Amino acid sequence: MNEELLSELKNQFEIPDRVALVMDQDGLVKAVVRSDHSSSEIYLKGAHVTSFQQKGEEPLLFMSPSAKMPRGNMLHGGIPLCFPWFGNREGEKLSHGFARNSIWDLVKTKVNAEGEVEVTFQLPVDVLKENRWAPVEVLYRVTVGKKLQLELIVNNTTSIPFVYEECFHSYFFVGDINQATLHGLKGLTYLDKNEDFKAKQEQLDELPIVGETNSVYLNSTAPIEIHDRSLRRTIRIEKERSRSTVVWNPWSEKAKEIVDFGSEDYRHMLCVESGNVKEFDIKLDPGKSSSLCVELFSIKN
Repeated sequence: MNEELLSELKNQFEIPDRVALVMDQDGLVKAVVRSDHSSSEIYLKGAHVTSFQQKGEEPLLFMSPSAKMPRGNMLHGGIPLCFPWFGNREGEKLSHGFARNSIWDLVKTKVNAEGEVEVTFQLPVDVLKENRWAPVEVLYRVTVGKKLQLELIVNNTTSIPFVYEECFHSYFFVGDINQATLHGLKGLTYLDKNEDFKAKQEQLDELPIVGETNSVYLNSTAPIEIHDRSLRRTIRIEKERSRSTVVWNPWSEKAKEIVDFGSEDYRHMLCVESGNVKEFDIKLDPGKSSSLCVELFSIKN
């Protein structure tokens, strides 16, 4: 983006002491957002939330120090947005869809009545057309306050049904993966990607991560918590209209194979991803809308 376009964005969308638009060393524009309770950074590329931090606390999100935004594949850290498919798709080169590699339009910034800062993006219709998808309306609202609130809204403005998958690929920062446990998944069926998506049932209420993990939990609608004994905090994930939860950690050997991921990064991250994938994809008739909502925050223990 050139300086002239950035200046236009600044004039239209900056809010003094709340929203600033800056260009990083790679020429990519991000919104730097500050509320009374927290701060966040969101890139226009991928509408990618790369940080959220409540005042006086550790960062909520993990970002690999090795990550490079322009690399073309999924940036490892923050919250990549998977849309309109999750994982690999037959006939497509990209995994997790094209939205995470596309430049989104910034369409609105505001401070709401609660003092939270709302930033809204739209996936350009031309991007959908270029990728041979119906030109539906896709909006993404990020609200920064005491919590980080994410809402992906899809409006089917076309005359044909629209079917898609969606997922917030959230990387959470933990002090030590060996001292972190997951809660809220007991009793659910999950598909274990490490065993060719074999269906299993979760037996544990307090789930440790002890090796490479890549599991898709089905009918997962309740809140989920990460108990991090190392940082003495609980990360809470609350969601609406989400029936899938994906849990991922590459562990030591797989971490070495990821180009922009440090060999020890797996010790300080855990992906707990909220969305609608596999058999829970969204089928949207003409004129209908759907939204995926997630709230993320931490509590000191």
